Amino acid sequence: MDKKYLEDRLRELGIYSEYYHRLELKLLAQIVPYDEQINCILTGVFEGSRRLCAVTASRILIVTSGVLYQKGGIVIPRSSITSWHFDKKFLLSSVTIVAGGKTYEIKQTQGGRKDLFEWAMNQPVKEYD
Repeated sequence: MDKKYLEDRLRELGIYSEYYHRLELKLLAQIVPYDEQINCILTGVFEGSRRLCAVTASRILIVTSGVLYQKGGIVIPRSSITSWHFDKKFLLSSVTIVAGGKTYEIKQTQGGRKDLFEWAMNQPVKEYD
């Protein structure tokens, strides 16, 4: 996927203006193929650093990219997710995902992303070959 294709998808979701400046988008565009559609993006604190979380039909990607952090990320297959919860609060919203016996918590995320995140998580899971 190229960055323009990703930016067009963010415009479709109505969230481009909040993420166009994020360095993680370049890395995300490199690791997400064209046939895998991004359904939600949010940012939050994961394992002590601010990261970008992208929800697709087949996986959740938690990526970081920047001057102070080594580029990299975590891939959570959607088929391995046993539960998830978006806790919306005024300032300190969080997302908790349980997959493969491990709990992933993204803190200090945007409460306004709750509806989009829940919609994305309720989309059918697609397995890629």
